[in-house]
Amino acid sequence: MYGHPEFDLFEAIYTTRAMRRLKPDPVPREIIMRIIEAATMAPSNSNRQPWIFMVVTAAETRQFVAQRYKQAWETHYLTAEKRHFLETHPDTPEAKNLRSAIYLANHIGEAPVLIFACVKRYTDKRRAGQPMLGSIYPAVQNLCLAARAYGLGTAITGLHKHFEEEINRRLGVPPGYENEILVPLGYPKGRWGRPARKSASEVTFFDQ
Repeated sequence: MYGHPEFDLFEAIYTTRAMRRLKPDPVPREIIMRIIEAATMAPSNSNRQPWIFMVVTAAETRQFVAQRYKQAWETHYLTAEKRHFLETHPDTPEAKNLRSAIYLANHIGEAPVLIFACVKRYTDKRRAGQPMLGSIYPAVQNLCLAARAYGLGTAITGLHKHFEEEINRRLGVPPGYENEILVPLGYPKGRWGRPARKSASEVTFFDQ
């Protein structure tokens, strides 16, 4: 029923930004699976494919996560300094971004899909216990680009890690995996657009 959408690669790359204001409309499971399939096409160390994706759509579990996410936000991120910045610099791009993050903290449970990207930890003596981060982030970027092609918004966050043990128990994340990234997924309330970025010439250096 749902094929792969035709979508220009560079249009996807240039307009895939954090979309934190999401509609509660459900996302068809087949589309979720196609998006995760795109994630699994990412390169990984020695083709280990060390990832699993925990997909949460049940309202009760989303609220369980949302309560802890909001607590993590208010405890560890929304400092008095940031509140003061909002009051004194309300029209800056930084304040706009902060208001967007505050919205997500207050409404993440309304996102119809929460995807937890989990990655195996190394077991060799030198790196034992460290997550294979070099593999999970390309997979997550693939996921976000594929979601954009289907008209779905995403954001990448890690605030859930302040309650990782509780959330892992609730979701049944296997031992030996790091619950590294939370991606809320849904149809966005806002409009797509190219985000403000430094030019390539500002950040590129040839030969030295």
